[in-house]
Amino acid sequence: MDSVQHVGGDPLVIDNLYFSYGQLTIFENLNITVQPGEFLSIIGPSGCGKTTLLNLLSGFLEPDSGSVLLRGTPLKPEDPHFGYVFQHATLFPWLSTIENVEFGLKMAGELSPSEMREKAMHYLAMVGLKGFEDYLPLKLSGGMQQRVSLARALTLEPRLLLMDEPFGALDAITRDDMNDELLVLWEELGQTVVFITHDIDEAIYLSDRIIVLNRPPHGIYKDFKSEIPRPRSGQETRTCDLFWEYKKDLRNDIEEVAKSAVVA
Repeated sequence: MDSVQHVGGDPLVIDNLYFSYGQLTIFENLNITVQPGEFLSIIGPSGCGKTTLLNLLSGFLEPDSGSVLLRGTPLKPEDPHFGYVFQHATLFPWLSTIENVEFGLKMAGELSPSEMREKAMHYLAMVGLKGFEDYLPLKLSGGMQQRVSLARALTLEPRLLLMDEPFGALDAITRDDMNDELLVLWEELGQTVVFITHDIDEAIYLSDRIIVLNRPPHGIYKDFKSEIPRPRSGQETRTCDLFWEYKKDLRNDIEEVAKSAVVA
C-alpha cells in the first residue's frame, strides 16, 4: 500500500427518533441528516444525551420508535460500513500493537494473514506508529493507545466513523496533536464522522458542522455550519476571529442549556 486509498463516506439519517430510559424520555422526534463525508461534532453539558445518541447511531441501543439509517438501511452494530472509537482505547492487553490493529480484520475473515498484516501496517504508519508494532499496550502512552484504537477502526475502512470523546483523557498538547492527525486522516480518507466532545475548541477546530444538544427530551438546541476555511492548521486556525466568535457563542449556548431545568 504505497498510496492512501480514499474510502469516502455514506449519508446518515436520524428520522423521527424517540428514546427513553424507563419513564425518562431522552429524545423525542429527533431528526438529523449527516451528509456523505461531513464532519459533525455534537457537544453539550453532561446529561444531555451525547453518548446515548452515539449508542443509538451505532445500534448498541434500539430507539423506541423512529430510525437510524446508513445508506438508507437500518444501522446495526455488526454493520461493516461503520467504525466506533471509544472514550478509552479498549485494547487487548495481551496482544501487541499490530495484533490489536489486526483484530477486526481477523473477525471479518476476508483477508489472508499477509494481507491483514499489510493493511494493519499501513494504518499504523498513517497514525504515526511505525516501529511500535510489537509493543504491548502497557508500554504505550495514552495518546499512542488511542492511535492504535483509531488505526484498528480504520483498517476496516468504514464509511461512517463514530467517535465518543476519544481524546478526552489526554493532556491539552497531545489532544491538539491528535486533532491535527485526525484531520489529516479524514481529509485523505473522506469518511463521514460523528464526533462527541465536551471540548468547544476541539469541536470548532475539527468540524464542518456542530450540533449543541439541549436537555432531554428537547433534542437540538443549535445546529450550524462552520465557515472556517479548510485546510486548518494549528494556531493560525485557533486564533482567527471566527474561531473566537464561535467559541464565545457556543460557550453561551452550553451555559444556557446547563442552566435549564433537568427533566425529572
